[in-house]
Amino acid sequence: MFDPCEVLGNEELEKVGVDPATKEVDIVDTHIDGFNICSWNGGWYFLSLTSTDHPLVEVEQNPVMRDLHRAQIAGREVLIYQERNDKTDSACNVAFATSQSTAMIRVGAKVGAARAETPCTLVERIAETVIPLLP
Repeated sequence: MFDPCEVLGNEELEKVGVDPATKEVDIVDTHIDGFNICSWNGGWYFLSLTSTDHPLVEVEQNPVMRDLHRAQIAGREVLIYQERNDKTDSACNVAFATSQSTAMIRVGAKVGAARAETPCTLVERIAETVIPLLP
């Protein structure tokens, strides 16, 4: 698995609208086996990049996912999806295979923040920057 905190440099992080100084590793300092997670804060959203040893087919077959569809971003086949428990469409995800693992990019809106665009529109735009950086 790759280290998601090492994929994006400060220039790329600023390009996608997040503050490099807000980097968080794991989830509330808790590591989950099989997942490497790094996240940052943007103006109205959080961005996370995850590397997992779970194959992409497991993401696709996960019953928690909804509105799952395939697309091409930056020349790579990806899955775009939301989660069933997200009733307000506050987050969106892009998942794709890399040579080392499965990568997942997630954009989640901050509670009460005005959204400049939909999380799915933003995560697809961010994926255009991230995908070429991964093998």
